[in-house]
Amino acid sequence: MIRHVFMWQVAEGNDPDEVISLLNTLKGMSSIRSWELGKHTGDPGENGTPWDGVLINDFDDWAGLEEYSVDPFHAEVVGKLLPKLASRAVVDFERETR
Repeated sequence: MIRHVFMWQVAEGNDPDEVISLLNTLKGMSSIRSWELGKHTGDPGENGTPWDGVLINDFDDWAGLEEYSVDPFHAEVVGKLLPKLASRAVVDFERETR
């Protein structure tokens, strides 16, 4: 199982809910096996400036992640999303299934 983790910070003057709405349009893509999407809530305390949200997807294998990554619809959504973000981070890793 491959886990894809995407975190972002919204650029000043952009609506965080628009970012969530855009990301939610990807939810039904065929190679995605699980989907979690959420906005940061609560006081970060002394942990510094938090990411505004996270999207966590699981794929059966690296080929499934690649299918998702190069899909034209995914590219279209990313093109709309990037101007709304101040920063982003991605981590992809293989995880054990239980």
